[in-house]
Amino acid sequence: MARLYLYDDKRSVFHTVLGFASAFLLIYGLVVFISYLVYEVREKEAPISTIGDVVEFIIGYVAGLAVLLWLALGFYT
Repeated sequence: MARLYLYDDKRSVFHTVLGFASAFLLIYGLVVFISYLVYEVREKEAPISTIGDVVEFIIGYVAGLAVLLWLALGFYT
């Protein structure tokens, strides 16, 4: 069984930050996500590393959505 490598290089933090920032773009975040997927697929890398990079992006995106939701609910109290 293959091991999934998360945060295995210096660019991994950038993947998470990009995901976090794209959550604040709302509908344009989808464009960033699709562009990121196309970039990752075209990059000459092992498939397991590509999956790890996409998971890092999604971790950042979910964290960004959580912060966005927290900020939105904070304005209503």
